[in-house]
Amino acid sequence: MVESMESSNSRTLTNLISFRSFVIGLGLAVIVYLVITILSGWEELIKNIFRINPLILILAMFLSFVNYIFRFLKWELFTRSLQLKIPLKMNFQIFIAGLSLAITPGKVGEAIRAFLLKETSEVGLSKGLASTFSERLIDLLAVVLLALFGVLVLGSNNSMDYFLILVIILIGIVFGVLIFLFDPLYNFFRRIFFLKPFVKIGSKVDNFRSDVVVTFRFSIFLGALILGTIGWACEGLGFYIIAHNLGITISLEAAIFIYTISSLLGAISFLPGGLGVVEGSMEIFLATILAINIALAGALIILIRLTTLWFGVALGTIFLLWLTKTVKSADTSKTE
Repeated sequence: MVESMESSNSRTLTNLISFRSFVIGLGLAVIVYLVITILSGWEELIKNIFRINPLILILAMFLSFVNYIFRFLKWELFTRSLQLKIPLKMNFQIFIAGLSLAITPGKVGEAIRAFLLKETSEVGLSKGLASTFSERLIDLLAVVLLALFGVLVLGSNNSMDYFLILVIILIGIVFGVLIFLFDPLYNFFRRIFFLKPFVKIGSKVDNFRSDVVVTFRFSIFLGALILGTIGWACEGLGFYIIAHNLGITISLEAAIFIYTISSLLGAISFLPGGLGVVEGSMEIFLATILAINIALAGALIILIRLTTLWFGVALGTIFLLWLTKTVKSADTSKTE
């Protein structure tokens, strides 16, 4: 019986890690950066990349880490609102481990946090998934608000073209929240999950919804939104300081706008890590708003993605391997 449980736990972790999805993400990254290199001219691109001050890269990675701290604080808000008694250190490790799967489609691989909570603290999957869902939703909302702020501050024709798109996305997010909060709306849509093809998951959706609603309490939601907005603004600041070090003249509000709207478009594309969409969007915005050459833009794009996405994936992978080893060690000790 114990051996069967160990085998099941191992399969759960293995399936969630989805090595194939991870490799697909890496493969897509190679293609995207190869295209950037070819279009930018590899000699000029490398020359621009090596112009960067290493201390600036360290500062940009530090700002990304600050973002992870703020995001963890809202994750902590959600887990506490669900009355999950998880040691702060363990909860932090679990949150950071989720970053390892940021290169899965729509970052859905970050749901590994729910399974890690189950394995390390015996937390029900519904509560872990609810925390993950709310954390990602707040991230999306924070990025939309920052992008809207950038549009309104810039006020240029090029940026105002995206105002309507951002408002539509914002309305969509708010509508999604209202479906969870208001019984009449939820009951209308929940009928789908009790149709014959989906009947097995109907009750699970109900449990998930009841947990999500707890995290949507106004004080928790507002606090998490403030934390998320500050966190993502830090990465926008990282974009700004790298651009300046490369000799690009850009205002902070323009940097935040370009970084956040590109990240948003990457998120809603549902491609692994937004690869291709984020980079392509940044290239277009840098060319249309700042009119900088493609080689310089390519260098900025590669460096900001290195200090945000890939820094997070590397850090998360270290924590994931560490936690996986801890879980396996704990399972082994239980059998002895």
